[in-house]
Amino acid sequence: MTTRAELRAENRPRRPLLRSFRFWIPVGIVLLLLVLAVAALLVGKPVYDRAMSAKTSLEKAMPLAMTAKSQIVSGDTEAAQATAAELAALTADAREQTDDGLWKSLEWVPVIGPNLHAVRTAAAVTDDLVTGAVAPATNLSLDALAPVDGAINIAAITDMQSLVERAAATVDKAAGDLGTIDRDALIPQVEGALTKLTGAIEDLQPLLGPAKEIISVLPAALGADGPRNYLTIFQNNAESRGTGGNPASIVMITADQGRISITEQATSYDFNNRRDEPVTALNPETVALYGDKVGRYISDTTMTPDFTESVEIIRAYWAESFGTPVDAVVSFDPVALGYLLRATGPTTIPAQTVEVDGYEVPVFEEPITLTSENAVPLLLNEAYWRFPDGQLQDAFFAAAAGSVFQALTSGNVNPKVLLDSLMLAVEENRLLYSPANEAEAELLGESKLSGRLPSTNQERTLVGVYVNDFTQSKLDYYMQLDVAATSTQCSAPEAPTFTTTATLTNTVTPEQAPDLPYYIAPARYFDKGTVATDLVFYGPVGSALTSVTVDGQAAKVSGVQHLGRGAVKVAVENAPAQTHTVTAVFTGEPGSYGTFDLQHTPMVRTVGEQLTSEGCE
Repeated sequence: MTTRAELRAENRPRRPLLRSFRFWIPVGIVLLLLVLAVAALLVGKPVYDRAMSAKTSLEKAMPLAMTAKSQIVSGDTEAAQATAAELAALTADAREQTDDGLWKSLEWVPVIGPNLHAVRTAAAVTDDLVTGAVAPATNLSLDALAPVDGAINIAAITDMQSLVERAAATVDKAAGDLGTIDRDALIPQVEGALTKLTGAIEDLQPLLGPAKEIISVLPAALGADGPRNYLTIFQNNAESRGTGGNPASIVMITADQGRISITEQATSYDFNNRRDEPVTALNPETVALYGDKVGRYISDTTMTPDFTESVEIIRAYWAESFGTPVDAVVSFDPVALGYLLRATGPTTIPAQTVEVDGYEVPVFEEPITLTSENAVPLLLNEAYWRFPDGQLQDAFFAAAAGSVFQALTSGNVNPKVLLDSLMLAVEENRLLYSPANEAEAELLGESKLSGRLPSTNQERTLVGVYVNDFTQSKLDYYMQLDVAATSTQCSAPEAPTFTTTATLTNTVTPEQAPDLPYYIAPARYFDKGTVATDLVFYGPVGSALTSVTVDGQAAKVSGVQHLGRGAVKVAVENAPAQTHTVTAVFTGEPGSYGTFDLQHTPMVRTVGEQLTSEGCE
């Protein structure tokens, strides 16, 4: 039985180049093994002495490689450059000791010769990697990606691009040089060590290639070729939808020559809702599962787990109401906003007023401090207690968004913490991005950032559980979701089954329910404190629904096909303190499947997860 942690380890995205141990220590250990193995075979003392000298240099180089890595990640450029200089001197010595005439003259000797050639080539490759990749990397700084006074330095990113291109070229050349070695003539010790070095280089290539491509599109993304408009939607997890929550707040962010600014803001009240017909043509399969309300209410556009579907509808709404050109669409939620505040530090929301019937009404008279600790409870719950009017709430949310945006673009941001925060948001499906053009779309592929479910089971066999509130409340702040999934793709590949269970608990107590404010629990259609939810289950690509149970009893629901997968929607109602458990079973097609994985709606509360793949190693 494979645990979820093990499965995640198998399918964990590679770390960025500067944080990857593969980049920093492929060489020291490998070459040490090479040198020792060959030196033991040599009869010439001068060659032996040179081998020992190279061994000494490499032993000193290994800890320096780790030191340089730590210094670069921490942003200590000056210290990293000094360490890289020491490292380069040591690898240059190892190269010199294995590159003299005596060493080369013995490369024709049977058995010993091919091994000497392999060691010399590996030493040269190591030195090239240090001088062509490690040393240039000391000039890279995450600070170049941080805005200063509302702008990002495009020239600095262009310089970064040239450094990454140089590193990529160095690694490609190293792979080519190692490819010239005749492996059949090598002794096992040298062959084994050389395989490790080759593997390290092969790991570097898929890291550097995408890094080079991503950096190459950044200048245009920042408006180097003209203004770039990003429609940014904030999904309110207190009212759950498939990809997060009700997209009640929408902001247009414009990048022009590196300068970033908020150019328009809107709420759900700014769009034509309750319309008779959808704002744009909808996928019939989507309508069969969710109904056509995904295109009739802006608040329901994010019900489907496929962010690309939501984006098409949101773009249509924006074009109808505002008409401003949209290049790309970004989705964020308040939980991820809390992550960003770890990088910016606390922000201050100034006192606000709003015009109501021609009068200026104070939203709040004293500044409010927003921190990484209070962002979620303040934005997703306390605001509805403090501001009983929807217009006042919208004014508060807009002020909060502006405050955080100001903090992010001011320059007082910890770049490393910001990068870590963004990576966590992507991992939890809280940050989604719909690209502006085909080049960006190709880079994103079907990554988590794209918000697209995998179109095949080849790399990742994904099942999903998605939450859509239909209470018309903000009670999902109190809802606890726990999910578990089991696959027989390895134990029964001829007819694999995929079982997904969702347990949904309403943590509101019967005593708390009567005092909940109107905007949290309006009790419009259900008793106060009761939460009505559509749980939507998806099987893998090519699957079909087999059965559904609710609290162990068979449910009368029908499965459909959506996004090439079996899918089913199950409605449950949770009164205060009540729990319901829903299990859906899907049968897959015969064949091979990639790593088993589970995805769910990003909730306010941490979701309990359990993943089991029977019979998989």
